[in-house]
Amino acid sequence: MSPIAIAEHAMIIPGLLDWSALRDGVSAITNLPETMPVAMGGPVPLEFTQEDDAFWPSPMMPRALSLARAALQALPRDPDRSYGLVLGLPNLFSETAYMEHTLLHRANPKAMELASVFSYDFPMNFLAGVLKNCGPRVRVDSACATGNDALITAWQWLASGVVDDVVVVSASAMLNPVGLALFHNLKALNDKRDPQASCPFDIRRRGFVMGEGAAAVWMTNHPPQKPKGYLCGYGQSLNAEKFVDLPQDITPMVNACRSAMGNVKEVAYVSAHGTATQANDLKETQLHHQLFGKAAPFTPLSSIKSMIGHCLGASALIEAIVCLEALREQIAPPTINLHEPDPVCDLDYVPNQARPISGNFALSNAFAFGGQNASVLFSGEKP
Repeated sequence: MSPIAIAEHAMIIPGLLDWSALRDGVSAITNLPETMPVAMGGPVPLEFTQEDDAFWPSPMMPRALSLARAALQALPRDPDRSYGLVLGLPNLFSETAYMEHTLLHRANPKAMELASVFSYDFPMNFLAGVLKNCGPRVRVDSACATGNDALITAWQWLASGVVDDVVVVSASAMLNPVGLALFHNLKALNDKRDPQASCPFDIRRRGFVMGEGAAAVWMTNHPPQKPKGYLCGYGQSLNAEKFVDLPQDITPMVNACRSAMGNVKEVAYVSAHGTATQANDLKETQLHHQLFGKAAPFTPLSSIKSMIGHCLGASALIEAIVCLEALREQIAPPTINLHEPDPVCDLDYVPNQARPISGNFALSNAFAFGGQNASVLFSGEKP
C-alpha cells in the first residue's frame, strides 16, 4: 500500500481537551445531571444555537452535525483545492430532539419534514456546503469502527486517483438520555458515580463511559507542506457474536491488524480500542499477544478513552490524530485510572503517566459492535 499524507487535523473532544492535555493525563470525565440514566460522562462544553444560514431548513439542529461542523471549521485547509468528503456519522435518530419531535408529529408528514436534517443525505450535503469546494461524497457508518473505515475509504479514493484531496470528518453525540439508555440497557456502560469510572484494563472496570465529539483530517496526494504524518496501511474484517459480544475466535481481529501492518514487524505505539468492558480489554490483550508474540509485553499501548470516554463513531478518528501526535513528539499518552491492574491484562498499557517511545509507526485499532473490525497503521515520516 502506498502511504497517503495527512496534511492537517482538528478535533473537538470532551472537556475541549487537546493533544497536550491527553499527553498529560487530564481527564474530561465528569458528573452528569441526575436526570441521566448513568452518573458519569465525557461532554463537550459547547452549546450550539440556530445559525442564520439559508441552507439550514429546520429549527432543529442535530448535535452530532454541529460538532462535525465545528471540527471541519477548525481544520486548516487550502481553500483553492477541491475536496472529496468522507463523513463518518452513525444515525442521528437517538438524539433527544429527533425523538421528541417524532413522538409528537409522526402522523403529520409536513411537520416531519423538519426532522429531515437528521436523516437521508442532509448531514453529508450540509457539510459539503460548509466545505464549499466539494466533489464526491459518501457517508460511512460502522459503529465504533466508523472513523477508521472513513480513513480507509479516503485512502482508496486517493490511491485510485478519484480525487487528490479528501476531508474526513467523524462525529458522535449520544450523550443524552436516549443514547445513554440504549447502551445502559445493553449493559455496556459503567453506572457508578466515580471520577475513575473509565478505567480500561483495571480490575475495577465494569463498562465504558460515554463521550461525545468530532474530528476532521485532510488527506492529500499533494501535501502543501510537511504533513502531520502518513496513513500507510489498513485492515478490515467482520466477526460477531450476539451483536455486542466479542467472539471466542479472535483470528479475524488479528488478521485485520496484520493486514494493516503489512511488512512492518514492530510499532512504537498502539492506540488500543480499550473500552473498559470486561470482554474487550481481555480479548484485546489476547490479540496483542498473538500479534506481537514475545515482543507484546514491551510494546506500549494505551487507551485515551480513560480520559475522554468512548466517543463511539468519532472515537477512531480522534485516536488517529492522537497516534500522529504521539509519533511527532515520540511520546505515548497514558491510560489513566489504571491503579489495580487486572492480572489477565498483562501488557504495557502506559499506566497513568506518558512515556517516551521510539519508532516511526503506530497502530490504531477499532473493534465495533456487530463485529466490524478496522485497523490502520500510521507513520510519522514517509516510509
